[in-house]
Amino acid sequence: RADYGIYLPLFKEVASDPFFDFCIIAFGTHTSRHHGYTIQNIVDDGFKVSHKVESLVLGDTPEAISSAIGLTVLKFSSIWSELADNTDLVLCLGDRYEMFAAVTAAIPFNIKVAHIHGGETTLGAIDNYMRNCLTSISSYHFASSFNHAKKISELTGSSNNIYNVGALSLDNIKEIPLL
Repeated sequence: RADYGIYLPLFKEVASDPFFDFCIIAFGTHTSRHHGYTIQNIVDDGFKVSHKVESLVLGDTPEAISSAIGLTVLKFSSIWSELADNTDLVLCLGDRYEMFAAVTAAIPFNIKVAHIHGGETTLGAIDNYMRNCLTSISSYHFASSFNHAKKISELTGSSNNIYNVGALSLDNIKEIPLL
């Protein structure tokens, strides 16, 4: 749910540029009423959600997480089958297992992926595995710091297409109303 706030400055820029044919696929906790149904925030901000994917399984047990990963891969295989020929790039963010599943489903379709916030670390969670897998799958990398860019380079064995752009959500500061 927090990823939308991070994406927001980029979404605004891309959506306002006629060069891009921009679409949003909302899934994971965004479609869950239990988690606040934050897909509504996306719509309220004027963005069109082209695909809504419901693939969460209630609970956070290993079995529930594994089931949700499998279901998300299955549902995204249909989406990528439909969109692959007209998709130049998929943006993915962070380290969630839902994002890992969606991007994993894109591999057989040869869809290029750009990963935002790779190279970071979450202590004591499976998130690092997911983030590092997303980094390995991705063709482009947008790191939030020099150290994170360096780690991406170590993980991929290359410094190609790694851009140290800073934390994307910091651009939100420009729109905070000041007293």
